Amino acid sequence: MTKYLKLFGILLIITAISCKSGQENQPKNKHNAPTVADETNTPEIPGVPEEVLIKLFNECDYVDYIFHKLPFSLSQNEDPSIKQSISFIDFERPLKRIPKGCKPDARKFFHIKGQIVYDVDVYLLNGCHFYVFVDQKGKPIYANYMTETGVNYYNGIINQAKGMNPNNQ
Repeated sequence: MTKYLKLFGILLIITAISCKSGQENQPKNKHNAPTVADETNTPEIPGVPEEVLIKLFNECDYVDYIFHKLPFSLSQNEDPSIKQSISFIDFERPLKRIPKGCKPDARKFFHIKGQIVYDVDVYLLNGCHFYVFVDQKGKPIYANYMTETGVNYYNGIINQAKGMNPNNQ
């Protein structure tokens, strides 16, 4: 019984973190945000299954980020930071298709007991705010939008990185 209560509690936390008002989930600059008309004609990509998020939430013990154009990488090994990182995946908003013109800006690696269990392309710029889980060949397997909290978090990292690079001032 306690196992089910714990599972329910985790699901409740994930749902509460990802729930935002309809206004917050809308892109602030509608001119830069990719639209449905911009989507590629590729097959639909399913959203991240609930059991994957629960497994990550319960078992993930390390997260690595490699930013493609920023002058640093980032690692997280503390449980609250890892759970926060997982909560940036908007479970209720699957992406379905990667919009044309969107390119990954980082690669995120979820580790469990020393093994990389998921590679995730992170899309951050040009109105593209989503995650695409990829297989070992780089083929998309799951895709979900990023929460507004996640967008703000990554924007803070990007702004800090720009401040560290004298060429961007």
